[in-house]
Amino acid sequence: MTVFHGTTASAAQTIEREGFRDGQGSYMLVGTVVEGVFVSDRPLDENEGACSEVVFAIDLDEVAIQDYEWIQEGLGYREWCVPASILNGFLRRRLTENKEA
Repeated sequence: MTVFHGTTASAAQTIEREGFRDGQGSYMLVGTVVEGVFVSDRPLDENEGACSEVVFAIDLDEVAIQDYEWIQEGLGYREWCVPASILNGFLRRRLTENKEA
């Protein structure tokens, strides 16, 4: 399975050098503080609240992330909040290029 993570150009450089890092914050309307890296089953755009300069694709075994899925009705895509330590064990590819990166 391939999942996608969008980020800023400067964060993308850090990801390429050091791997993913866990982020922490409130998740939309859930009101719960979560920690990890958000990924989805397709690249997200402004319509889904993502303003990504760079998108990474991560090839992984779906079983490795099954316990981290955020199931929400009507989104049109699947989403997970996965510990960075798990994502860093899989191949990642930078899909988009930013001229300033």
